[in-house]
Amino acid sequence: MSGIIHSKVLLMGFQSTIPLPQHFRELFGTAEEIGAKLDADHARISRAGITPVTFLLNPLEQEKGLKDMEVLLRNGNYDAIGIGAGVRLHPKYTALFETIVNMCKTVAPSVPLLFNDGPGGSAETSE
Repeated sequence: MSGIIHSKVLLMGFQSTIPLPQHFRELFGTAEEIGAKLDADHARISRAGITPVTFLLNPLEQEKGLKDMEVLLRNGNYDAIGIGAGVRLHPKYTALFETIVNMCKTVAPSVPLLFNDGPGGSAETSE
């Protein structure tokens, strides 16, 4: 935890319904369990006085997703950007993760990046 309170945080990750390797499902759960963890986490963030803005990318539609993400970054005036564990840890999407980080640092260079340890772990990174 950084000790800095953020008032508006962009939280990005993959849609919970995308195909994941079995070890990811063992770590993070079913699509429904992941969705419930994200909902609970975002409610905790809101109760802390932080506005969470969620962006769930479909990695099978990367071009559209990256364009939508760029619009959010340009228009959002965020205090922090959180990138979910699924985006970072899925070996098939390493290049996409790098593209996302580079876009964040290009479009919103002064906004800190936050990294959670999985679904349900974003509240701690946003505090």
